[in-house]
Amino acid sequence: MKILRYNAFSQRGRGKLHNEDAVLLNGRVHQGSVREHGIIDVSRPCHFAVADGVAIGTLPRMASRLLLQILQNYLSEFTAAASLPTLLNQVQQDYVALSENSHLHGMAATLVGVCLFDNKATIFNVGDARAYLLADGQARLLSRDHSLVNDMIDNHEITPEQAIGKASILQGLTCQFVADANWDDFRVNLATHCLQPGERLILCSDGLNEALGDMQIAALFAEESEMEALHAFRAARQAGGTDDFSIIVLSA
Repeated sequence: MKILRYNAFSQRGRGKLHNEDAVLLNGRVHQGSVREHGIIDVSRPCHFAVADGVAIGTLPRMASRLLLQILQNYLSEFTAAASLPTLLNQVQQDYVALSENSHLHGMAATLVGVCLFDNKATIFNVGDARAYLLADGQARLLSRDHSLVNDMIDNHEITPEQAIGKASILQGLTCQFVADANWDDFRVNLATHCLQPGERLILCSDGLNEALGDMQIAALFAEESEMEALHAFRAARQAGGTDDFSIIVLSA
């Protein structure tokens, strides 16, 4: 049996009535006020994810929850030999189908998740929800934001150095799950990593990284604790963060 520890926390943003994030904890979708930790046996496939409902879309709270419910339906039958990009495209097709209900048309959500098997982690993201690897005192970004500035870098319209001064005005999302049959820009970022003893993987909504920089995140998680997810939430609030906050920490 191979064991990993997990620590999850999700809470609504300051001044908000509802939490528009949702979390998937190895088969269970949660929304609202979430605080949970435990251990998992990764000698069989396990799955975790964070979804963030896009505020300018329709019903953002429902958008994130429905996305994770659809995702879990597919992941429950997912095997190591299956194609994750194909699975996520099927999830998007089912999400688009929700738009047949006029009340759900225009829903949108971002997503970051991981499929774990033994010590291999396959990370996927759509939008700007993030995955970090914590190792050797540093926080390394494993996901890639689908943002205007990153698209411009990929298209060689600007250099990474030029992007530094433009990031604040070019961070608009260019890809997410959207319940709209006319939405045709759907892309998935994938990364793989073999988790080593002492390393940790963080999945989070932008409520963490919009409040704290990478160096602050690394310092915050310098020591492992069952309270670390709660401490991260408090640090984000103290730094002025007001957005919904969701984090899952997986420790090897």
